[in-house]
Amino acid sequence: MRKDYKLERRKYVIGGIVLVIACIYVVRLFSLQVLNDDYKQHADGNAFLKKTQYPSRGLIYDRNGKLLVFNQPAYDITFVPREVTELDTLDFCRTLNITKEQLLKRMKDVKNRWMNPGYSKYTHQVFMTQLSAEECGVFQEKLFKFPGFYIQRRTIRQYTYNSAGHALGDIGEVSMRDIEADDYYIRGDYVGKQGIEKSYEKYLRGEKGVEVLLRDAHGRIQGQTRPPIHTG
Repeated sequence: MRKDYKLERRKYVIGGIVLVIACIYVVRLFSLQVLNDDYKQHADGNAFLKKTQYPSRGLIYDRNGKLLVFNQPAYDITFVPREVTELDTLDFCRTLNITKEQLLKRMKDVKNRWMNPGYSKYTHQVFMTQLSAEECGVFQEKLFKFPGFYIQRRTIRQYTYNSAGHALGDIGEVSMRDIEADDYYIRGDYVGKQGIEKSYEKYLRGEKGVEVLLRDAHGRIQGQTRPPIHTG
């Protein structure tokens, strides 16, 4: 019986095409499940809420033990982008005493990966910093109207002697240069800018912690999975 070489060749070609397609699917599947962590972040984002715990900055005393620099409570507003679905911008802006243009600019800046290298739609992003207790109280009363937004407690510096400002220094919001130089910092953090505050920054800043909260299918907090972890 005479062999049909064209038919044989066609079988090999079709078999080769099927094999190539199968390899492409395997590589793609490996990439999605192993190399790309977007799906894992999405799953973790549904089940867990990670909140940064900011340490109190170290106190500064003189050689006689007199307190020169201390902390006072302040509050930040953070948000998880994927949780912000509907937002009454008028009520939101009135509550925080900002304009709609300021709101849109801050949202845009947060998503700018050059300005905010640590951006992820699954994690907390800083929206406003250093609100007073009164300002925080006003926002807290309406927090239920703004899903995806949270209040984060931290501290600000108070100086006993204004005349010693050059020696003691001060702190300010981190710049892009600070973030690139030390991965400890993220957008909205504060760092020593001059004087003792700058020279002893690594000793004064403390260690951040991460609190992991468990959420149900509706995003409601069900409890803490484990004590806060220090991140260094």
